[in-house]
Amino acid sequence: MGFKETFLDIDPLVDASFHLVRRNTTDVLEQAEAVPFWSQDYTQLAKGSFSGSVNSISHNGIQIFTETMNRAVDQIASAPQDCYVIGLPTIIEGEASWGLLPVRTHSLITLDKNAELYFKTSMISEITVAVIPARRLEEYAEKIDWIDFRKVMSTIKPVELLHPNVARLLLTTLMYGMEFDTSDAQDINLQEKWQSFEEDLMSACLHALFHASENTHPHFDHRIPRYIVNRVRSSTLTNPAFPLSIEELCLSLRVSRRTLNHAFIRVLGITPVSYMRNVRLQRIRQELLNAPKDFSSIAHVATKWGFWHMSLFSRYYRELFGECPIDTLQRAKSHK
Repeated sequence: MGFKETFLDIDPLVDASFHLVRRNTTDVLEQAEAVPFWSQDYTQLAKGSFSGSVNSISHNGIQIFTETMNRAVDQIASAPQDCYVIGLPTIIEGEASWGLLPVRTHSLITLDKNAELYFKTSMISEITVAVIPARRLEEYAEKIDWIDFRKVMSTIKPVELLHPNVARLLLTTLMYGMEFDTSDAQDINLQEKWQSFEEDLMSACLHALFHASENTHPHFDHRIPRYIVNRVRSSTLTNPAFPLSIEELCLSLRVSRRTLNHAFIRVLGITPVSYMRNVRLQRIRQELLNAPKDFSSIAHVATKWGFWHMSLFSRYYRELFGECPIDTLQRAKSHK
């Protein structure tokens, strides 16, 4: 058995600790106790030696966790009070049910606030979910999308099938939270990075819920999403150092967050945030490839295009282009 549970304190003047759990288990009862902040009763259904794991990160009232098990288990569980649970099954081998409904690949799984969960796992299972305070998600939905979140939840079954692209977007966001780097307690941008993640998380959750509940209008004008994308691109190129926030874009375009997100998913298959970042990264790459031989300030070009944290910029650049910015620059110089 392996167990690691830590609190990473950032600022002693505020309640700003990261609660981390990394735990491997060899007993189903131990597994039931491993997920922090939950009340759970597990019953192992399949014969054989049990093994499981829980990886959890919690901060500012939001929890992201992944739970894996190698045996079918009957779970009766309660999430933290006044919180919604939204997530995905990431491994399903065998029959499983969540809230008495069958779970399949690309299923969106949800639990309403203060509702009891009945979850029968498959023989080998893994789920990744977000636990979000109800008030925050409801206020976010009202502010950004101008909708009543309770009405949206009333149309959603505990299990809904998602389009693979929508499921991947939600999973990517959840996994970013799971991999959040809290190793440097002196990182002054740690809180800012987590706040940015929280917005991305709530956006991805709302997008998944809207997709599950939406009926496509038969007379939808497909030119509208492309127009929205073009307007966002123009805005990004016009304000490179200080790109508009999603809220500012919505106000400028007179559309809801939901409409903006759907336009980008329909046209490009990515979120507006990812698109605007990619547009700016592409322009940086273009400048590096065309830089004179005596050019050396990658940071200058990055900040010109709105990237103020160099480590984060380098990661985004490498993920998009498969190489570091310095590699691009050196290769460009070698051809001059």
